[in-house]
Amino acid sequence: MKMQLIIAMILSTVLLTNCKNDVDLTENKSTLNGYEINYGVSFGFCVGPCRREMKLVNDVNLFTIFYTEGRGAVGGTPKEYQEKISQNFANDLIQNIDYESFSKLNEVIGCPDCADGGSEYLEIIKGNSKHKVVFEFGKSPKEIEKLVTILREKRILFEDKYLN
Repeated sequence: MKMQLIIAMILSTVLLTNCKNDVDLTENKSTLNGYEINYGVSFGFCVGPCRREMKLVNDVNLFTIFYTEGRGAVGGTPKEYQEKISQNFANDLIQNIDYESFSKLNEVIGCPDCADGGSEYLEIIKGNSKHKVVFEFGKSPKEIEKLVTILREKRILFEDKYLN
């Protein structure tokens, strides 16, 4: 009888713990008002940390550095770092998103990564709609200049923290 009681208590604890985890997942509120933002830079003729990307979704900023091992290598070995997005940073991003004007931009602006000048990209996803713009490194279109500046500053902070 004691053994059955102990087993029942263990099962109850496991079941209640699992229910709590399910609730936590559904209550995970987005600090980005439902937007997912992907931003990155890359340099084609490069060895080392040639591509760096940030993926901002819900309340997490996933920063990935891709290390290219040699000339002609494809992809690169990734290293990932993750940090929680502060509400102030999220607010700055949201205040500078004009999705309507962003979605009207051409998908490629200028000559990104020509003559190894590098490229940057910004992709914004809102619900079922997404748009991606690739542009020359350091030359963001005026329509998204403030947003890209905020993202660049965060990328540079990550680079200082994880590349040095």
